[in-house]
Amino acid sequence: MCSDERPMTVSAALTVSRILWPDFVEQHGCVFLGRHSGSNPPPVTDTASGWESFVNHTHIFDEFAEDASTFASEEVVYDEHHPDFLSACELGQQIAKLWALKLKLDFPFARFRVYYTQYDNPIVRFHRVRNDEPQWLSDEALRSATDPSFRNALIYDTSRINLPSWEHSKSVH
Repeated sequence: MCSDERPMTVSAALTVSRILWPDFVEQHGCVFLGRHSGSNPPPVTDTASGWESFVNHTHIFDEFAEDASTFASEEVVYDEHHPDFLSACELGQQIAKLWALKLKLDFPFARFRVYYTQYDNPIVRFHRVRNDEPQWLSDEALRSATDPSFRNALIYDTSRINLPSWEHSKSVH
């Protein structure tokens, strides 16, 4: 830290840690970010995976202050070259990776997909993978996507994450 910068407050650090390493809750056969506990069950017009993807999507600029946006014609426009936008993209990618690891730890026998997308505002979302439902975005759909929303997109699939296993040593040193 530079000598002229003040350290982050402990309460601010705790708030950030809850975004980076959130609690997850299981309700109505779905997994939600803990802050969305009490969410309604999926509507009959949507799948559980689709509902999780919608409820759990998080706009990085809704969580952190930024100076990359301006208002134009009653719409927010982001400057993709602004340092805050570039930082938000990097932060969103890190959040997606951390959420995938946390979901794997919290639900080791379930499979999840965590997505990072960016267009005008970096977004992280996730859903549990169900054999009888489509994924929010398949690997093939991402490879063939022309929509700018999927530019620089990342997908973390918890089935591809191997967490270390710890063995308790019986010997005391």
